[in-house]
Amino acid sequence: MRTLIRNCKLYVDGKIVENCFLVIDTPLISEFGVDYGPHLAHDVKVDAGGRLLLPGLIDPHVHLRDQQLSYKEDFWTGTASAVLGGVTSVIDMPNNLPPTATPFNLAERIKLAKGRILANVGFTCKPSADHVLNSKLAEGGAIAFKMFVYEHMDRGELDMPFLERVLESLSRLDKILMLHCNARTKFSEVLELVKSRRAFKLCKVEKSLAEKVLTAAKKYGARVHFCHVTCPRTVELINGYKCSTRVTLEVAIHHLFLDYSILDSLGPMAHVDPPLRSRSTAKHLFYMLKRGMVDMVVSDHAPHAPFEKEGGDPKPGFPNLQLMMPLLMTQVKRGRVDLGLVVNRASVRPAQIFGLRGRGAIMKGYYADLVEVDLRRRLKVKSEILVSKAKYTPFEGMTLTGKPVRTYVNGVCVNDDYAIVGKGGEGVVLAPG
Repeated sequence: MRTLIRNCKLYVDGKIVENCFLVIDTPLISEFGVDYGPHLAHDVKVDAGGRLLLPGLIDPHVHLRDQQLSYKEDFWTGTASAVLGGVTSVIDMPNNLPPTATPFNLAERIKLAKGRILANVGFTCKPSADHVLNSKLAEGGAIAFKMFVYEHMDRGELDMPFLERVLESLSRLDKILMLHCNARTKFSEVLELVKSRRAFKLCKVEKSLAEKVLTAAKKYGARVHFCHVTCPRTVELINGYKCSTRVTLEVAIHHLFLDYSILDSLGPMAHVDPPLRSRSTAKHLFYMLKRGMVDMVVSDHAPHAPFEKEGGDPKPGFPNLQLMMPLLMTQVKRGRVDLGLVVNRASVRPAQIFGLRGRGAIMKGYYADLVEVDLRRRLKVKSEILVSKAKYTPFEGMTLTGKPVRTYVNGVCVNDDYAIVGKGGEGVVLAPG
């Protein structure tokens, strides 16, 4: 299939170029340039109406659920949320049921995803202290490994021997270890910490755990990626190790644009792990993003059934995928952040760090993972517009600017005028780079 997209603005080489065309020879971008000419052969012609065409977002921190947790989310609803949010590739976390921790479970998960996914999906696995098992998981298709630090803590102390064995093993495999550097905090504990003005203690825990991980990572020359960092001092600490250690970090979008003041109005619906921080902390994180100290912005899409967000012990997590592009483009429209930084931190850098070759940019020969964004159209956030099974959002009631009106995955349009038109299977399982 040869698709000609004309009358679009392209973001190429760090700038917006108007009056452009782009040709897709499915699944790749075959050519693009200024001034559409009638000589260009095509099977399908699309008029972009002067709108902006961007590389699709790449989100390396997503929980797609499915299998025994399909009542929360499944591969179809999760990737449908992604493409409506301008996200064309995601990396799935392994804390599923059953957990992605054995070659058999990984193979089953890949098998289930094929033919159902609208976006590209890569898979992570839980690491083992057994190098042979880690090797088999890597051979089976694991993009990276994900360690939930709180699962390896006893009375507040991290199991360092286990961590060191994992780092040594993954260093030999040249695989990334993704980590949570936070202890699990119940909703009642978060409320008490905020009420007593002691929420800053959570940042002390995060920084302390990060320091232990960084010291071990440097010792073994391991690649480490810190998930949803929430505290400026932790960001500073990690950046200080970048000259001597292969280390990167992400910040979740809710930790940039929300703070714990919403606990009063939303109650348990606002519970997330790690918990929301103060308004000043969120502003500081955003400032650090603008300074280039944050490697990527992620959704940490963690959907739960609405009933699980009620009561005194709610499940932590938000279904953020569908709002990713509008949340980011709203900040661009308001002049708070440069478009180039958004493209770099939400498309280019994730592709580079996780080895997703041929993705994350508009270049000849790259996969046609593209998003057409209408910067004039607004999106009123309501729970009922979410295609996720998790019909709740902490961004309820916000008006966002920058609607993804078309999304192409591997050259196929899967979202047309903010409606799913893909049948499933347009996305592929991402291979380790």
